[in-house]
Amino acid sequence: MTSLFIATTAAHLIALLLVKRYPVSVLFLILASLFQTVLTALLLLNDSGWTFNAQNACLVVSWLSNIIVIGGQFRLKTVRILLSAIAIAVMAWIYFWPLPDFSKPYALFIDLHITLSILAYSFLFVSSLVAINLAIQIYRLKKNAFMSADLSLSSLLTNEEKLFILIVIGWLFLGLSLLSGAIFIDNFFGNQMGHKIVFSILAWILFSVLIAGRMLKGWRGKKAIKLNLIAMALLMIGFLGSYLVIDYLL
Repeated sequence: MTSLFIATTAAHLIALLLVKRYPVSVLFLILASLFQTVLTALLLLNDSGWTFNAQNACLVVSWLSNIIVIGGQFRLKTVRILLSAIAIAVMAWIYFWPLPDFSKPYALFIDLHITLSILAYSFLFVSSLVAINLAIQIYRLKKNAFMSADLSLSSLLTNEEKLFILIVIGWLFLGLSLLSGAIFIDNFFGNQMGHKIVFSILAWILFSVLIAGRMLKGWRGKKAIKLNLIAMALLMIGFLGSYLVIDYLL
């Protein structure tokens, strides 16, 4: 297991250090994602059930985010820097401060709800990274920074379109997650994860407003970025905050 942690971290580190050399950097990001796939499976799944805590939740979201960025062929340097840096931080957290393993038995409908939730968080997490990249692009353009292939109005508009595609996909998965939880999980709002549901609903509403604003009013730029990041912050408070409270305080 230690060798797998080292291999995954090393591949992410090389991808980070060579981020300006896109083909080589992406090659190592793919390699890191392959290692991370095996690591995620070993930490998350076993014969008796699955282990889902704050650390494994972050690991799964990081892993899926890698796949989304690779599959979507995102050339955005800032996104890839943040992606690898976060993955390295998650690796260190799990390796040096591991949480106790408590397996939960597999249950079809609950597992479906969790899968939809993870897909939603992953797509929306990548959207927040793209939003940060867009904010940096807008700032540099306003400062009349040296124009390059990745710093132009055309590039900005293309990345903005990708941002809203990610938001819509994540919003759909989040809506399905909330719906499946309400249908299949007993006492969905009354258990110890109730505040997570509230924050998720608030985030879903904000993403709905953002999507409607884009379609009806053509929202873009700073307004879209701010709403995206606020909604994602609510989602992270509910998602990660809930697991941190359960794992470290309860």
